[in-house]
Amino acid sequence: MASSIHAAENDETALSRYEIFDSDSQPITLEDLEAMEDEYEALLDAGDCTEALPKIVAFAETANRVSNLIRRGNEPYYDARRDDQKVIARDRALLNQLVAAENATNNLVAKRNAAWVEEAKCLILEGELNAGINRLYRALDYIEPDDRELWEEARTLLWDQVGFEPQN
Repeated sequence: MASSIHAAENDETALSRYEIFDSDSQPITLEDLEAMEDEYEALLDAGDCTEALPKIVAFAETANRVSNLIRRGNEPYYDARRDDQKVIARDRALLNQLVAAENATNNLVAKRNAAWVEEAKCLILEGELNAGINRLYRALDYIEPDDRELWEEARTLLWDQVGFEPQN
C-alpha cells in the first residue's frame, strides 16, 4: 500500500498535482473579482486601511489565481513546438482567443501588482513598516517597466522608507 501511495505522488498525471482549490471552495468569476476590487477601492477612498487590508490581500490572491486559470487555457500553445505554433496561428479565430486570454491575464497581473502596492501603502500607514517594505519589494519584482506610474509609486514609497531622494 505504501508503495502505491508513493507511486501516485510521483505520477506526473496524478490528479492531486492539479488540485488548485480546496474541496469546499469555488472558482471566482471575473465579475466577482471586479466586485472585490471595487470593494477594497471604496474602502481606500474612504481612508479605511484597516478594513481594506484583508480585502486587498484577498483580491490580489484571487486575481493571481484567476489569471493562472485563464492562462492555463493557453498552455498547449505555449508548450507547442515552433512549427505547431505556426499552424495554430493560421487559425485566426483560435489565435484571437489566445491573444484575448493573454491580454486578460496580463491585465489581472497588473491589477494584482497594483493591489500589492496599495497593501504596502496601508501597512506603512498603519506603522507596519517592515511588512510594507516586504510588499513593495515583491511588487517591484513583478511590475512591468511599461507600467511607469505604478513603478514610480512603488519605488518612491520604498525609497521614502529609507530616506533616499534621487537627484534630478
